[in-house]
Amino acid sequence: MKPYRLIIFDRDGTLTYEEHNYHRDLSKVRPYPFVGGVLQRLAAEGVRLAVATNQSGIGRGLWSRAEVDELHNRLAKAWGVELTWHICPHLPGDGCDCRKPEAGLIRQSLSEYDCQPADALFIGDALTDAQAASSAGIDFALVLTGRGRAALPDIGGQAVVLDTLAQLENSRG
Repeated sequence: MKPYRLIIFDRDGTLTYEEHNYHRDLSKVRPYPFVGGVLQRLAAEGVRLAVATNQSGIGRGLWSRAEVDELHNRLAKAWGVELTWHICPHLPGDGCDCRKPEAGLIRQSLSEYDCQPADALFIGDALTDAQAASSAGIDFALVLTGRGRAALPDIGGQAVVLDTLAQLENSRG
């Protein structure tokens, strides 16, 4: 895998364990144990880090934006890295341009870091993640955690496939 200036991650199923019926209690959201080390090594290499995540639980009234921001601050502190969080709070039928599979969140990251699409990678565990990356014109890697194994038949031949993010370290060029 080529080196990238910017790596954008999906959150649920990629950085944290997936909860199929939404995380009702955000204090119970848990990262995969290897994530902090991977993110720290990428940051030490000078890679910019961002997260693009659909969080329709905000629109559904399950939690507030402030509660989601608090969770993200807790995760970043635990990982010991700086990263930018781009969040879509909308419901699937709202017609926004930020909800994946739309590319709005990825474009926000590219703009914020003044990064060209050729220098960015999006890593996620779902077909909608792959579609958002394709719409933004950036490379995509499918991680088999979360919903990744189920998405593999639809995405596998079109992306780099990683068992977990821990494998990312071994595949960087």
